[in-house]
Amino acid sequence: MIIFIQAYSVLEVHLAADLEKYKNSIEKYLKNFFFSLKEELSDVNRWGSDLSDRLLEFSLQGKMIRGALTIASCEMLSGTVPPWIIPVAGAFELIHSSLLIHDDIMDNDLYRRGEKTIFFQYIDIGKGEIRGDSSHFGKSLGICAGDIGFFLAQKILSDTELNPETRNRIFEFWANELVRVGLAQMQDVYFSISRRQVEEDEILNLYRFKTARYTFSIPLVTGAIAARADRQTISLLEKLGEHMGIIFQIKDDELGLFGTEEETGKPVGTDIRERKQTLYAFYLFKMVPESEAETLRALYEKKTITVSDLQNIKDIITKSGVYEMIEKTVLAHKNDALKLIDALGTEEKWKKILRGLISYIHERRR
Repeated sequence: MIIFIQAYSVLEVHLAADLEKYKNSIEKYLKNFFFSLKEELSDVNRWGSDLSDRLLEFSLQGKMIRGALTIASCEMLSGTVPPWIIPVAGAFELIHSSLLIHDDIMDNDLYRRGEKTIFFQYIDIGKGEIRGDSSHFGKSLGICAGDIGFFLAQKILSDTELNPETRNRIFEFWANELVRVGLAQMQDVYFSISRRQVEEDEILNLYRFKTARYTFSIPLVTGAIAARADRQTISLLEKLGEHMGIIFQIKDDELGLFGTEEETGKPVGTDIRERKQTLYAFYLFKMVPESEAETLRALYEKKTITVSDLQNIKDIITKSGVYEMIEKTVLAHKNDALKLIDALGTEEKWKKILRGLISYIHERRR
């Protein structure tokens, strides 16, 4: 799709086309998977057919970076795109969708990617059909939808014609990593309501396990396992994914403050409203003069963030030098990532793709 290629505009056109090709393959697989599943699930009750449509539509709205990276990693290290790697990538995208469904409920986000979130869609159904609390109904069905998505991903991986040893290694790797994602999410929820001061290393550790390893290390290593890569290569990709993901999360924080609703697909000021403990918040409260600290605390305590409030925070960030401080952190991770790419025993074409991807992560606007 053109949107996907535009998102990767910093890459050369033919490299973007490769990633677009992977995305198209995953989309095609998921459409076929849900089409074949729909009749079976509809035999249970009306929600089977309904959820099939909603899960598919929700999954197709994403850029499918994780799935594309899974396929790219496999091709990079094996020289081929075996047909069974597409379902593996599709399964991981379905896990991603399920985690987002639950994440939206915890954050009470009504919109994602500019569209109603799954639980909000079910709230709308509840308003027209039930006598009770439609919000509780919508959140309950949203939790069920995410749970079902996890099991469907497991079904995909179980049914895929993989070498048994490879399948078991992927299952074990995903299980270990997704446990860490869950624990990091628990920490994120705690940080947003905790009264204590969160330290910089705690924030970076949260980024590492909630975003970095999940978004980059897991796909890169999954592809490497599928390609039967050696331990050294897997270790390099694992560390590379961490650096790439920390840059990605810091950029997300920046977009949450400086981006527009059209760019992010979420209402402006979401991270502030949810009191997210980001690096921006950490440095902001650490570096602002005491004369502005009280104003800043009041803004972060507000339940509704206006455009004017957000502009005040942006102005304080600009004056206090927070942006420059964070950019130093980003550049340090970028340099470490580039060194790891240089150490990979792969063709220069693939190193160029990875360098381009880092540039995209650093410069993206959505």
